Amino acid sequence: MSATVILATSNGTGLGHLTRQMCVALSMDEHINPVIFSLSQAVPVISEHGLHGEYCPSYDRDWMPKFLWQYYMAERLVGLVKETDAKVVAFDGVVPHIGLIRARARLPNVAFVWMRRGMWRPDINHPQLKRSPVFDLILEPGDLAADGDVGPTADRDDAIRLPPISMVEHISPIPRAEAARALGLDPDRPTALLTLSSGVLNDVARPGSAVLETFLDHPDWQVAVTRTALTRGGVPLVDADRCVELTGVYPLARYLSAFDAAVGAGGYNTCHELLFSGIPTLFVPNNSSTTDNQRRRASWLADAGYALFADETLLDEVSAQTARLCDEGVRGELAAACRTLEPPNGSKVAVRELVKLVDSFEPTSATVDRITLFKFWAKRNIERLLGPRGSALVRRLLGRPTTGGLAKLLPVRVIEDADRLPAANDEPRPLVLTETLDRELMSDDMCLEHLLPGSSERHRRRRRRIVKEFYDVREET
Repeated sequence: MSATVILATSNGTGLGHLTRQMCVALSMDEHINPVIFSLSQAVPVISEHGLHGEYCPSYDRDWMPKFLWQYYMAERLVGLVKETDAKVVAFDGVVPHIGLIRARARLPNVAFVWMRRGMWRPDINHPQLKRSPVFDLILEPGDLAADGDVGPTADRDDAIRLPPISMVEHISPIPRAEAARALGLDPDRPTALLTLSSGVLNDVARPGSAVLETFLDHPDWQVAVTRTALTRGGVPLVDADRCVELTGVYPLARYLSAFDAAVGAGGYNTCHELLFSGIPTLFVPNNSSTTDNQRRRASWLADAGYALFADETLLDEVSAQTARLCDEGVRGELAAACRTLEPPNGSKVAVRELVKLVDSFEPTSATVDRITLFKFWAKRNIERLLGPRGSALVRRLLGRPTTGGLAKLLPVRVIEDADRLPAANDEPRPLVLTETLDRELMSDDMCLEHLLPGSSERHRRRRRRIVKEFYDVREET
């Protein structure tokens, strides 16, 4: 009989949290049943890898008052645990949401794990570390640049440090000619991959254009530019004959044999996927990343000889480093350095730690900080009593920023298991309650309440109740 482990992720501005949890899920054998619970709008990719789970809309979708969202998240997670009889909830994110902590307080018989990536910026997010005692286990995915970590987690001794986690553990690249054909590229021309950040937090158009123009100054080169479900803005393609946009290609690890060079941001997944695949790479990190110290990771890897580095705000530097990447000798040196790296196996080690926790966890031995839980419980119940307007007034009087968002419940028309998508801009806004998970349902024109495929009727009843509690249901069809 298998034990269920829920692998939860925050929304993020990229695919990092979700990809790491997918890697962990793909490392599990028949004795562990992984279920994904994700706030990311990119979550439909899990079905392409034979995984299943539930999408939970993040607070930033503005489908309910922000202070209520924490209760909503707790209800959703508690409901999924009860439906699956999960023994462990493992959360990958840098902010353990209050909703997660509320769920933890209501589930004393379930072990909670924080998958806490390192390399935090030294001046950001320290208060989140105060929530560490709420968890029974903390796992830190390894980082090739760990020796350069100067953030607040670097010297802590509360985590088990794993080897790096990367999709290259599970995906073998297909042959170059096959990969190039699949992506619409010429396999006989030198090819560059341009995969900067999503553009949610920073401007990728200007540094991306500097990279693109430099490659195109070399007549033989062609360039593929990525675009994901989370991309905002993007890099203009100035030469349709030599530029290809890769929309929704995931995971890239399968197709990396098509590329002779890459220019990427300095995020965890991008760095490890490209370097472990031996791709000569220039990193142009996102300086606006909230917690992840991409600049430190990328510059350390460059100093160590594994990659090149350029500051996204210095366009002449971006162009100069891209020109270096066009040099065959430079690429050869970088590729040789990458070949010395040990293959990653962090997801397999993470699974071993989770299995040990399943086998050994006892509620009486949990390291939950009851005082911390009580403080969060008291604060959120006071906010709920005051309501959105009252909470905003108190915050203003205390000189704190208001949380914003809706001031009252969103009016919706509930559509259960719709055969076709409702018309856009319907009023009240359609809310689709369904087991189906695809990109069309992530539209901002409707609300999505996603159910675990094969849900029991009891779970469906719980979810209908949650909908009525957190939305203003005007109609049901």
